Amino acid sequence: MLERTPDLGPVGAGILLQHLGQQVAHRLGIGEALRALSAPVRRVDGATTSGMTTMSFAYADGVPGAMGWGVHRGDLFTLLHEAAVDAGAVVVPRCEVVGLRRSGTGWSVEAADGVVHGPFDLVVGADGAGSRVRALAFEPRTDRRYGWGAVWAIVPDPEHLAGDALVQRWRDTRTTLGLLPTGRDRVSIFWSVRAREADAVVAAGPAAFVDRVAPLAGRFAPLVERVADVGLLPARYRDVVVGSPVGDRVVLVGDAAHAMSPQLGIGASMGLADAWSLAWALREHRDVGAALAAHADLRRRHVTAYRWLSMLLTPVFQSGLVPIGPPRDAALAVACRTGFVRRQAVSLLMGTRLLPRGTWSLPG
Repeated sequence: MLERTPDLGPVGAGILLQHLGQQVAHRLGIGEALRALSAPVRRVDGATTSGMTTMSFAYADGVPGAMGWGVHRGDLFTLLHEAAVDAGAVVVPRCEVVGLRRSGTGWSVEAADGVVHGPFDLVVGADGAGSRVRALAFEPRTDRRYGWGAVWAIVPDPEHLAGDALVQRWRDTRTTLGLLPTGRDRVSIFWSVRAREADAVVAAGPAAFVDRVAPLAGRFAPLVERVADVGLLPARYRDVVVGSPVGDRVVLVGDAAHAMSPQLGIGASMGLADAWSLAWALREHRDVGAALAAHADLRRRHVTAYRWLSMLLTPVFQSGLVPIGPPRDAALAVACRTGFVRRQAVSLLMGTRLLPRGTWSLPG
């Protein structure tokens, strides 16, 4: 594995690992260890900053016993890295990929330091939303930055003030505060900002952030106030659509193949599903080309469903379309009182939904 970072380590914010990602973790043999390091997220607690309940439901409303896992990205990375090394993988750090060269029936990979790695029978681009492999080997239909992003921090929560809920507080489509229980006694805090303003918000300092956000946080204000002790980091998102995630002995997985808004909290689970699908296809088909075709066919409807859902939902929750905020809140307040809507919401969050109907299952 070629890795561009100089030092492999546990970094990043919290992620919500949905049922789909949990299934992959269990099949990889890291499920129990990851669950032990995670916080159970059993409910969604959405309300306006004025106190109007808008989106309130439990995972159990759809599937008894279901929950999300509030995972620190570093914990997931550490377990996956250990599993890969135990399986015989070799990780090459400080390797910035700058070129791909055709080499017989495969590819060689050129690094920024001039070293050429390979040849390889297959190149897997798992290098995120800003994928260099995608830029070198694919012509995406869409590859653009979202106009909106976030600033975030992870703060201690030994009192478990956030409980077992994904908390969201809205004032309008421009103003969203999110809190996600993250591992043991921690909470990730996210604050929606225009992407072009993220650096300025960070530069203004955590004290200014607390002054601005704490008054809107209600009973969660003590958690927001702890940002003053840990600081802020910016997060930016991309919208990526490729015609197919596979090419001639090259394949994209995760955000490299289908980066989208984080509104549904499904990105990590989708990336794990991609990896599992690809591994299954390579086991089932001796021919690499046939394996890639099988993988692409297996993932097509699932990825398309969540791409469309993300495109439809994102402007409703994070955009400059301020006038749609009040009708959004009123509609959610009524709709989420019905069992049907709560069940549909849970089915979307679990990460296995297809459109217009049906569910997606891991192969093998």
